[in-house]
Amino acid sequence: MSILRRTFEGVRGLGPGMRVLFVTTLIMQTGTVAFPFLTAYLVGRNRYSGPQVGLVVACYGIGALAADLCAGPLLRALRPRTVMAAGLVGNAVTVACLPFVHGAGELMAATAVWGFCYEIFMPASYLETIQQSSERDRRIAFSFNRLAINLGMGVGPVAGAALFVWRPAVLFWLNACAVLAAAVYLVSRPAADARPAADPGPAPAPTGPGTGRRDRRFWTILALSVPIHCAYALPLTFLSAYVVHDLRLSSLWVGAIFAVSAGSIVLFEIPLNTAMRDTSAFRSLTIGYALAAAGFALMGAARSGPALLGTTLLWTVAEMMVFPSLIHYVSQVSAPGRESRNLGLYSAVMNIGLITAPQLGILLADHTGSASPWYLAGLGIAAALAALLLLSRSPGLVLRTTRPD
Repeated sequence: MSILRRTFEGVRGLGPGMRVLFVTTLIMQTGTVAFPFLTAYLVGRNRYSGPQVGLVVACYGIGALAADLCAGPLLRALRPRTVMAAGLVGNAVTVACLPFVHGAGELMAATAVWGFCYEIFMPASYLETIQQSSERDRRIAFSFNRLAINLGMGVGPVAGAALFVWRPAVLFWLNACAVLAAAVYLVSRPAADARPAADPGPAPAPTGPGTGRRDRRFWTILALSVPIHCAYALPLTFLSAYVVHDLRLSSLWVGAIFAVSAGSIVLFEIPLNTAMRDTSAFRSLTIGYALAAAGFALMGAARSGPALLGTTLLWTVAEMMVFPSLIHYVSQVSAPGRESRNLGLYSAVMNIGLITAPQLGILLADHTGSASPWYLAGLGIAAALAALLLLSRSPGLVLRTTRPD
């Protein structure tokens, strides 16, 4: 109970704007039940070949990447709430129409629109989080937003699995209704006043002596975040096959690993970041990268269920530190007027990691051994940490303090 109390106390001071964003995100993520079963649904219709199904799913990722690249201009022209609401409505309309789309080409186009509408919500929600939180509370605010995502993603697929057995098409209509409900909730709540130091929306191109330095810092951390995003895509895309087929363990260990990771995040992420409120994002990143490098390397060395659970706790603690700190750091080093562009590019790198990691993991496992993707992930993060520490000697490339200059 003390953990739950600390979590509640940590979010109580974030303000009504963050609570509206939390509920909106929670409704949307809980209702996102169709995409996890899209491949199974398409195969079950017996209309499409295997390569066509693969292209349809790939188009979702293409649409999501397009949204990340378009987020900057959109968020400079429109308020984050407007972009989020439009994305939710477009998401609902598209997913409701998908069961009625039959041609492979039309289905690819519709799925790309679906991915665009879903993903455009994310950078807009990041910018809304910046606008609705103070600098000191920003890491807690991002953790609060991640809590909504993790809770929703934990509930949605479970409900989707039960409904898919009964009538697969119902998933799309339920998904559409839930996302539309999130849009209705968002637009029906009064907009809260933005906290100080927020991106006010449309802004002229930034100028001044500090702009180049801030841009260099942003591109540095963006490049150094690539290994971490690729590594954390492995549990989502590679873990189940690794545990069941390579280690020959029961599939129950896969469920246990995800349960331990998700449960730890829900219970401990906000208290952890509350305790580290006054720790610089740079220090949190260095600690988190070190823990993540060790955790993923040990995943390759673990050969039993309990050992896998122990290493899972290690990289989960790192996750709770790294991801709120990364977004916090991006917001710190972004020049005024460039927050929206930088958040969109950051989201794009996250999606690139999700797209490339499973392909790279399978290729490595086939040619160099099943544990090699985990070792490579640990090595990549360790190299990024070493580069971060080396580049931190130059204030123009890495910000070490809690206040941007």
